[in-house]
Amino acid sequence: MTPRDRVLAAVQHTEADIVPYQIRIDPEPTRRLDERFGGDEWRKPIIDHVAKIEVTDGRVSLADGSGWRDAWGCVWANKGIFHTVQRPLPEPTLDGYELPAVYTPEEHARIQAFAEANAASPNRAFCRAGFGTTFFERAWALRGMEDLLIDMVGNPQFADRLFDALMEWHFPAIDGLGSIPEVDAIYFGDDFGSQRGLIMGERWFRRYLKPRLKVLYERAHSRGKYVFIHSCGDNTAIFPDLIEIGVDIFHPFQPEPQDIYALKREYGRDITFNGGIGTQQLLPRGTSQQVRAEIRTMLREIGKGGGFIAEPTKPIMSDVPTENIVACIEELVGQGA
Repeated sequence: MTPRDRVLAAVQHTEADIVPYQIRIDPEPTRRLDERFGGDEWRKPIIDHVAKIEVTDGRVSLADGSGWRDAWGCVWANKGIFHTVQRPLPEPTLDGYELPAVYTPEEHARIQAFAEANAASPNRAFCRAGFGTTFFERAWALRGMEDLLIDMVGNPQFADRLFDALMEWHFPAIDGLGSIPEVDAIYFGDDFGSQRGLIMGERWFRRYLKPRLKVLYERAHSRGKYVFIHSCGDNTAIFPDLIEIGVDIFHPFQPEPQDIYALKREYGRDITFNGGIGTQQLLPRGTSQQVRAEIRTMLREIGKGGGFIAEPTKPIMSDVPTENIVACIEELVGQGA
């Protein structure tokens, strides 16, 4: 089976020869692994099951190296957690502001070339192409998190206008991505969850986000593409909503704020989970034996019947001991050996 075949099996809720997986590793721990193994040969057995590309946000680095400005007019500071320090909508109005047209013919050609190259590979991966920080996240980037949440409660006319504008912004890009045969899924990157429930609460998710996301997901489906979404945190309360509006693949499926085994039992027939390997607790704080045991359990129980793509929920970062990284790689790569 090709990597793509395995992911398609997972999305179709059937079991492949192994559970498909992804392993993303930051530069510092990658250097540690190179030192441990005396080179980069350790990388070769790792299979990329999902090929990923996103529509650009037009970012340009600031001269002082403190962050960047994107095409939307947001200035971002990199403090480990990215946040906007200058916002183009300091007041609740869109008057005088124009959303950027970043999905240009050049951008379409870049993504098409990526998808075609992946499709030509003998190890063809499942190809997802789409957006990061473009709906709820883009709304708070433009407005500021606190001000946006206040708008959603106290200024619904403006909030509706902003979310409608962001929804409509996606249409030409979805249509463009949907016209590329080698793209399997359209990706929508947002964070709805916190460590304890939804950032905006269930009521406001259903009031503002759900109906507009439904339009976007239906548009992707109408182009013959799967819907692949990202939302960190605890999304437990809205899984029925996400399934209802057409989510096919959910990432990153974090185990710390939500019970991933219960979610698999309850919703595993209707949605495919991508992630599951904790980067808040298991990888940085567990022992290598605990890492191995948990990944084996996850592959066996959550992987049963398909519907699972295993992956650390964030790129493996510098706080993860080398032995734990090795354990994670060996358990995922060594399936069926």
